[in-house]
Amino acid sequence: MKANSVVFRKKIHKLIRRIAFVFPVLVILFLIGCTRTQNISGSMPEASPFTSTQSSIINIIQTYSTITPEPDTTKLPDLSVTGTQTITLSPVPLTFDPTYLIFDTETPTPTLDPDLFLLRIVSPGPMSKVISPVELVLHIAPEYTGITRIELIGEDGAVIYAKVLRTYSNLGYYTRLTQKIDYEIRGAAEIARLQISTFDSNGGLQALSSVRLLLQDVGENQFSQMSEVISDRLLLRFPVDGDLVTGGVLSVQGEFQPMNNLPLVLELTDSDGSVLGSRLIQLSASDGTYQRFITDIPYQVQKKTQARLVIHQSDDRIEGLSYLFSRKLLLAP
Repeated sequence: MKANSVVFRKKIHKLIRRIAFVFPVLVILFLIGCTRTQNISGSMPEASPFTSTQSSIINIIQTYSTITPEPDTTKLPDLSVTGTQTITLSPVPLTFDPTYLIFDTETPTPTLDPDLFLLRIVSPGPMSKVISPVELVLHIAPEYTGITRIELIGEDGAVIYAKVLRTYSNLGYYTRLTQKIDYEIRGAAEIARLQISTFDSNGGLQALSSVRLLLQDVGENQFSQMSEVISDRLLLRFPVDGDLVTGGVLSVQGEFQPMNNLPLVLELTDSDGSVLGSRLIQLSASDGTYQRFITDIPYQVQKKTQARLVIHQSDDRIEGLSYLFSRKLLLAP
């Protein structure tokens, strides 16, 4: 009995909650329906007096509709275009950082190569003290063999010893020459220049290398040590042997290890020995290092001409040459 009473009360409470939820919804629908009575025939709806709630809503709408917005006083830019506007581009000057113009200079690394020395006196070394006979050991590049002259020149320019012989080329190898040099001097000792030179088939001087010696009448040999650098004194980078040169100007680039402070002489000669063009280059004082040089030699030829570039330096103590280098070229107008 008590349980049925409890169940009944729960149903009553649930019914009341449903009525409390549905009732406001019905009231709202009723109010809306009252304000929108439409004529079934499609004619304009009849005017009906507004309720107080509807009047309040209309008053609010009318109030907001009559508000005039305040004007924005911010001035906008004038975007109107008058005429034709021409845009002129100002040239921008090119600039550079001078530090980027510093280039690495080429440092020649002499090596034993047929293109780097023509004649090399292996023994005796420079300023060796010698007694007669002197044993000469010489290397000759393949392209410069042929007529070879060995000379010993005294400090007064007199020829103490001279010999001419023929040497032969070993293709791809240097020709090794050994020779004993007998000499006689009038004093106890004398400075002399030992020089070796080679000549082409026309008798033109191709190469010359030399060392100074102290000739002794009596005593014993005291040979100086040869330099560790076994390359030629001249490292010619340009022109290359056999180059065809055109345009009337020959550009020459290379490095030279001076024997003294006299100028370096560059000459272009034809097969008869006639000089077609020349240049003098004054290098720094001789200090045992290679010095770079770049120069141009103008020339004039009427047709293709076999020629030689001859580079030489004179001896500053004993009359004559101390060094000579040459390279074959073909000159054209």
